[in-house]
Amino acid sequence: MTVLHVDANSAYLSWSAVKLLEQGYGQDIRQIPSVIAGDPKDRHGIILAKSMAAKKYQIKTGESLFEAFRKCPNLQVF
Repeated sequence: MTVLHVDANSAYLSWSAVKLLEQGYGQDIRQIPSVIAGDPKDRHGIILAKSMAAKKYQIKTGESLFEAFRKCPNLQVF
């Protein structure tokens, strides 16, 4: 039997980064503290995927945006 583990969270952020760059977004979100999550204007949502830079702030998948912003006020949400 072969077991394969894929970190889909990191892949999802990477795919989003490539799409944003193709659309002309000026910064690679893989290089900054960034997450894929709900809309912060609606004050709801959880972290679905995070960049390596966000991991340095101890931001976790499944965490609320409120908690993530407390750890990293300059966090970018996509």
